[in-house]
Amino acid sequence: MRKAAFWERFGIYVITLATLAAFSALTTKMLTISNLTNLLAQAAMTAIAGAGMTFAITSGGFDLSIGSIVALTTCVLGKSILAFGLLPALGIVLVMGLVLGIINGLIITKLRIQTFVATLATMIIYRGFSLIYTQGRDVTLYGHLDIKVFSSGDLLGLPVPILITCAAYAAALFLYKRTRFGIRVRSVGSNIDAARASGVPVDRTIILVFSLTAVTATISGIILSSQLLTGNGRLGTGFELQAITSVILGGTALSGGRGNVLGTLVAAVMLGIVSNGLNLLGVPEFYQQLSTGIILILALSAGGLGSRFASARIRGARR
Repeated sequence: MRKAAFWERFGIYVITLATLAAFSALTTKMLTISNLTNLLAQAAMTAIAGAGMTFAITSGGFDLSIGSIVALTTCVLGKSILAFGLLPALGIVLVMGLVLGIINGLIITKLRIQTFVATLATMIIYRGFSLIYTQGRDVTLYGHLDIKVFSSGDLLGLPVPILITCAAYAAALFLYKRTRFGIRVRSVGSNIDAARASGVPVDRTIILVFSLTAVTATISGIILSSQLLTGNGRLGTGFELQAITSVILGGTALSGGRGNVLGTLVAAVMLGIVSNGLNLLGVPEFYQQLSTGIILILALSAGGLGSRFASARIRGARR
């Protein structure tokens, strides 16, 4: 049981260090300061969205619409910058993300639709709207290079994406560990009927969870727009799976009720190490996607075997 508990809590750290050591042995470029900085900056998008997704999965659901929210963010941000400038555009897309999250939450709570079906539908709707909004064309921002601050800018010697990630996780940890909201999220994920009977405002909690998920996805969309200097309704495809993968690898229970915020951050970095390492080795992108799926299966298998081992030890002790 101690081994299973240790692996459940610290397994992602062991896997991350082992992955880093393996790629370091394969290429000397891995441990250079410039590469590590670039790696962390590239992992920022997945990590930030993963912070919000941690709350969604802890509450017993997940949000499939965040990839489409990322795409819509790039489109609306691009057109808003062209029309109003950078700062007003940032305000517009952040409010938009909040509204989209509230819509997700209202569909789930008021229409009593399961999170999978509800966010699958909004995933299609939001992406369709982003394509309609731009007529399927790119919105280019090459004349507005001030937005590059969110991907290649630095403050006090640290890249801005890393600073945004640190701020996001500081806020996420505070919400999860130090507020009633975090307690309510865990209660809803553990047993929604018991939480409702105990007076927990379940509907409000779920709406807040999906608002948080959408806002973090919007921030990831801002960083993506900054990297590409482009808005397009086809961006962000499959991004929701990257965020969900980082949350599950990080140790958050897929059944809900127990989250691991820092584990999500470490898992996002680990996925970044894999992607970066394969790039340095010249491995094509489609093999990188395959490797992510294999890592997820192995991690889930290890967790399942650990749970079975612990259960067998308990049964043996009782006999």
